[in-house]
Amino acid sequence: MDEWMKLTKKFFSKPVLLTILMVLVASFGLPLLSNFIGISKVHRIIYLFLLVNSLLSISISWLVRRFNLNILWLFFFPIVFAISIWWRFAKYNYWLAGIYLILSLIVYLLVPATKPIQED
Repeated sequence: MDEWMKLTKKFFSKPVLLTILMVLVASFGLPLLSNFIGISKVHRIIYLFLLVNSLLSISISWLVRRFNLNILWLFFFPIVFAISIWWRFAKYNYWLAGIYLILSLIVYLLVPATKPIQED
């Protein structure tokens, strides 16, 4: 059990891995789960695509700014989301990828820059 805790602590201390995991779950996992559960299209768009994914976009930009990652990571979620939409859902949802990108850029510019975190 102690080894598992060390492994999870090490994983969650790496912001790039955490970002990739969150993006894959939000872009592919949650929409498939909402289809499996039978959530209506309107509720999926409102709650999942607008609310949850917008919060994810905000958290990714905070991670990028906080850990001084490359700004190109802000483009990762909108691109993966656009690919997942092309694969499964209606094409009119593409405009959400642009909204996520704009929201990420706004939050990135509003969050103050910090000094790089030094690992011991």
